[in-house]
Amino acid sequence: MASVRILLSRSITSLFRLRQCVPVVTNSRKRCWSELLRPWHKTVVAGFGVALCAVPIAQKSEPHSLSNEALMRRAVSLVTDSTSTFLSQTTYALIEAITEYTKAVYTLISLYRQYTNLLGKMNSQEEDDVWQVIIGARVEMTSKQQEYLKLETTWMTAVSLSEMAGEAAYQIGADQASITSRNHVQLVKSQVQEVRQLCQKAEAKLAEAQTQELRQRAQEAEGEGEDERPDQEHEAYLRED
Repeated sequence: MASVRILLSRSITSLFRLRQCVPVVTNSRKRCWSELLRPWHKTVVAGFGVALCAVPIAQKSEPHSLSNEALMRRAVSLVTDSTSTFLSQTTYALIEAITEYTKAVYTLISLYRQYTNLLGKMNSQEEDDVWQVIIGARVEMTSKQQEYLKLETTWMTAVSLSEMAGEAAYQIGADQASITSRNHVQLVKSQVQEVRQLCQKAEAKLAEAQTQELRQRAQEAEGEGEDERPDQEHEAYLRED
């Protein structure tokens, strides 16, 4: 019996000790799981933050930049720029053509003056040679005139287009484009007008040179007629005798 009591006492003591050890093990396991969960929770939170940073956030668009009025102003600005470029090119070509025509007019003026000064001093062959040169200069002048008149028609069309583009810009509200277009039209008009005035002066001088040549011819013809009259009267007197 004593041995049985001793064995029973040892079993109870072992069981008591086991029950005391169980909470310790359980607490340690909880601590271990909590330690394992903490880094995972931090990792999940950090990863979620990175994912949010990677998501693009759409910027709020300005409603005025896509309005019909804004789009029309942009379009009319492009139109005014294009018409101004076209007008600049045609103006340059027209001024150059008028300048070449003016040079041809002055060349013809010089030939007319030389011819007028040599009237009565040349024989018939020399007079014919000079006249052929004058005819060639006339043909060249006429060709230059037709060229600049053709370009003038194109230039007037370019002016009309620029004026209409400027008016359209004014109506839409593109004030800067309208002012720029109008100023450009006024500038090219003044430039062309200056060249035209020089051309008109040259044409007036050509008319004077031609008039002078006709007068000189008439005087030469009258002089030749007066020289022939005494001989004709003398021959008539001899026939009467």
